[in-house]
Amino acid sequence: MRSQQYVVWRYVAAALLSLAFIAVAWAIGQFVGNDIAIAILSIPIALSAFYGGLGPGLVSVMILMTLADYFLIPPIYTLGLPDVKSVSTDLVLGISGLVLCGLGEIGRNALLQASNDAEILRVAQHQLLVNEERFRITEQLVSGGVWDWDVQRGTVYWSDGFKRLCDFSLDEQPSYDSWVQSLHPEDHDRVLSELNEMFAKKGHNWSSEYRIRTATGRSRWVASRGQAIYDESGQPRRMVGINVDVTARHYGENGVRLANARAGSR
Repeated sequence: MRSQQYVVWRYVAAALLSLAFIAVAWAIGQFVGNDIAIAILSIPIALSAFYGGLGPGLVSVMILMTLADYFLIPPIYTLGLPDVKSVSTDLVLGISGLVLCGLGEIGRNALLQASNDAEILRVAQHQLLVNEERFRITEQLVSGGVWDWDVQRGTVYWSDGFKRLCDFSLDEQPSYDSWVQSLHPEDHDRVLSELNEMFAKKGHNWSSEYRIRTATGRSRWVASRGQAIYDESGQPRRMVGINVDVTARHYGENGVRLANARAGSR
């Protein structure tokens, strides 16, 4: 309903604007001549087309051509074009009006498109911020972080949660070598062997639990889950996954085993 009212008001505004300019042009014509007065009639056409669209612009052209014939084109206060000059004047007004309508519509569409693009960009940026906030909260809840390893290029991405898990500073430059060095000496060879075996078998699902030595010297148990992607020749191209801190669980399990062992020895 509002959309229909908006369309109607665009046409009404074009008609009222055209009538207002005819009155102004007629008043100007009383002092400086009708030729100059007719020249200002391009203004309402351009405004109607730019703000209202092609339809309101054409309405403005038709109103102005009719009223200009009656009020401004000799013989004054009569309808009809009795001579070549009258026809030429009305024709020039009509042609220039149509050109202005086309230019106004182009400008209006460009403005609306720019406005839509800006709104789309604003919504997308807002959604990106919301998603990033959700991602940060999720990482805090699971005490872990996401990693992305471009195997062929040798580049690595670590989320902030991953860096916190390893006690790296947030400006730490991610690298495969840094991850390898963080592996606990007792788990180092096993983890790399599992990784190479998965690549050799063209496996896609990575799952392993191992210890790491963090940048501050602490020992943590990590559950690592990932997905391997291969190129057309079967070579590993990329791995994406998540590491989660499961230290508390391992210590809890060890505590249960020790308690059971003590109970059994009694």
